[in-house]
Amino acid sequence: MKIVSFVGETFSSFNGVFYTKPTSAAFLQDAVGKDNVFVCSPSIKASVKPANFSTEVQESNFHSFPAYESTKDFAIKSLFKQGYLKSYQKAADKVIASHKGAYFWIRTPSIGSIVFGLQALKAGEKVLHHMCADASKTWRDSKYSLPEKIFGFLLSRYIRFKLGQICSHKNTINLCTGDSLEQFSNKYAPDSTFQFVDLMVKKPKLTSSPLSPQNIVKLLFIGRIVSDKGIFDLIHAMSLVKGNVELTIIGDGPDLEKSKQLVKHLNLSKEVQFKGQLPHSELAVYLENTTVVVVPSDNYYEGFPRVIMEGWAYKKPVIVSNVGGVKAFVKHGVNGLVFQQGDKAGLLSSIQLLLEDNELLQLLQKGAESMAPLSNQQYWIDQTLSIIGENNET
Repeated sequence: MKIVSFVGETFSSFNGVFYTKPTSAAFLQDAVGKDNVFVCSPSIKASVKPANFSTEVQESNFHSFPAYESTKDFAIKSLFKQGYLKSYQKAADKVIASHKGAYFWIRTPSIGSIVFGLQALKAGEKVLHHMCADASKTWRDSKYSLPEKIFGFLLSRYIRFKLGQICSHKNTINLCTGDSLEQFSNKYAPDSTFQFVDLMVKKPKLTSSPLSPQNIVKLLFIGRIVSDKGIFDLIHAMSLVKGNVELTIIGDGPDLEKSKQLVKHLNLSKEVQFKGQLPHSELAVYLENTTVVVVPSDNYYEGFPRVIMEGWAYKKPVIVSNVGGVKAFVKHGVNGLVFQQGDKAGLLSSIQLLLEDNELLQLLQKGAESMAPLSNQQYWIDQTLSIIGENNET
């Protein structure tokens, strides 16, 4: 089986190899083999080999695509820069024509993926449509001005229309991360809509033991360090929580320095540790040694954060905000605690509750352990290959 994957992340090229952070392309490489996965994405040249990468693609399997800053940037260029959209479509057509008969993987709501997927369907090819985030409400974000919100709302309606076209096409298999995206796809194609998580974590070799009451409660945040992931809310909660609690933050992003400054300002340098961006291969030790994984997202685009299942793989319960499709798998009081999006007091009380109620913590640990069988990469590889009519032997 050959899969051509349009992922959208910018890769860094060095000595004939392209590198970037975790992507669904890495998941596909593990599923069908590196030689059978071709990647389409923007790229830049690097003077030294990138560090802390999780996706690696040989030059022979990489198609470089024009870069764009955002969905807004792509839309404005398509509207006002003559020939921009046409040239993007032609670039997609060229790649599609060179891989006739392959499966074409797209990751929406990335606008580049939408264009690529529509061109693949137009050419009569089969599309594996990974719906990983919700673009319908991003315009509501307070960081946008009124004109930007109006433009964003209209653009989101157009994107939803195009997503409906992709979902409903007879050559599309829809793989949805989270219940909200699954509900959207089901409206158009219930017989070709499936739950899916492009999980990278392998089955752990180590086993976790329940924490005793005297242990420090260790919180773990893994993700992009940006305000709408709730990182500032989490740091502020650390300054107010009463008890023995530590927080480890893994990731990189535009608000990393601001986060470090806030930690310093609140005198939390002993309680909060930053580890930077790490490859997936180095996450195991942190997941093994944490008590709870925290996902305090406060945005309108979240699908189902993979880190939830990464925690469950190590039998760790989660504290999550009620965004996107988290309720597809997270059950409040069973395998985690759920608080309302943007509710700072709710986040704080969830942390405090686990500090004070060891019996509840042990109950949630058992619930997390019950999710472990589906919280590993091989489970989702098997599911994916089964859905598209293949198996691991093939």
